[in-house]
Amino acid sequence: MSDYKPNQEGRGDLPPRRRDEPFRVTLPPEAEPAEEDKSISSFSSPQAAGGPPRSREEEKRAKKAHKRRNKEKSRRNRRVFRLVWVVMVLFLGLALAQYLIAGLDDMLAVGRPSLTVTVEIPENASAEEVAQTLRSSGVIRNEDFFLLYAMVTKADDSFNQGTYELETDMDYEAIINYLQSDFHRVDTVRIQFREGLNVMEIARLFEENGVCTAEEILALANSDTFDGFDMISAITNDSERYYRLEGYLFPDTYDFYLGEDPEDALKKLLRQADKVLLEEYDEEIAASGMTMDEVMTLASIIQAESANEDDMYNVSSVLHNRLENGAATGTAQLGCDATVFYPYRTREDVPESVRETFASRYNTYQIIGLPPGPICNPGRSAIEAALQPNDTGYYYFCHDADGNAYYAVTAEEHQQNLVEAGLA
Repeated sequence: MSDYKPNQEGRGDLPPRRRDEPFRVTLPPEAEPAEEDKSISSFSSPQAAGGPPRSREEEKRAKKAHKRRNKEKSRRNRRVFRLVWVVMVLFLGLALAQYLIAGLDDMLAVGRPSLTVTVEIPENASAEEVAQTLRSSGVIRNEDFFLLYAMVTKADDSFNQGTYELETDMDYEAIINYLQSDFHRVDTVRIQFREGLNVMEIARLFEENGVCTAEEILALANSDTFDGFDMISAITNDSERYYRLEGYLFPDTYDFYLGEDPEDALKKLLRQADKVLLEEYDEEIAASGMTMDEVMTLASIIQAESANEDDMYNVSSVLHNRLENGAATGTAQLGCDATVFYPYRTREDVPESVRETFASRYNTYQIIGLPPGPICNPGRSAIEAALQPNDTGYYYFCHDADGNAYYAVTAEEHQQNLVEAGLA
């Protein structure tokens, strides 16, 4: 041990240090470092914060407290979520209830005024287009609910085209029933088909009146679409004819819908022909010794060649005489002008591209006997004349420009009649 003793001078007022006291340095206040931030986050440990180390018991208590805080926070979050969820459910429930009530009221026409409105449904309209048309016309108020009803009832793809008159107090079922039937349409047109029109002329009338196109009619008129009618299925010489339906489109006045299906339109004329022929002439045709098609062919020529109803019975007599005795009298050919350019009416009607070379298979100046089929659609008078000709010896007839008829037994008499009628 050294005998050295520190000098007591220069130590100021510092107390003497004991030998067993630890050594420390005291700095002036202004030189002390800034106090470290000892705040603790919820995830920091006391050691990370610079605090004194905790005992194991204290750490357990701290963890438990931390778990309690997390559970409490989770409970608060769940309560908030449940509250928001309940509010949303209530809001959506109220909105849905309001939608359903409004939709049901519209479906049952509750509160709608009673008015008559006209709506036009276009061809091939979708359910959405129909709903828009109905809403804009005031027939319904809720497009979406109408579409839902139409889908549920499987009516969303079966709306007919046309113009309808609807009442605004009709419920959905009544509206849909109206729009699925042509019976309630008001866009109709009445067409009179006079006796003696041929298929091409009838087709033009359909088109001119907006029922369907002439092309559609002509295509159907030479198809097997209507073989369900016995009078049509009985035709056996299809390849020789221009139009299978010629002669069986009964002349009358009919009502059609604008834009009507051409098959439905033609069926109206065919049903009438079927009814008339079966109910009024079936027995007479059977007793005549001719088939129905032969009667209709003869009647069509009588219709086209006669000046009036009285004339029909003499013209019929001429044709019957030629058919029965033509070989013996040199009149085996019927020689009727109306057959020369069939299926056209006159030479001018023949398309210019084939006019010079056109030769009709129905030309009775070139063939013997009846042509392959009717040349027009005869009416009742012509059919009756074909079945009940006058009993004469005539083999010739002609008409002047005023429609006056001249009949002859011999060719010489006929030539004189031609001169008198101004035809020779």
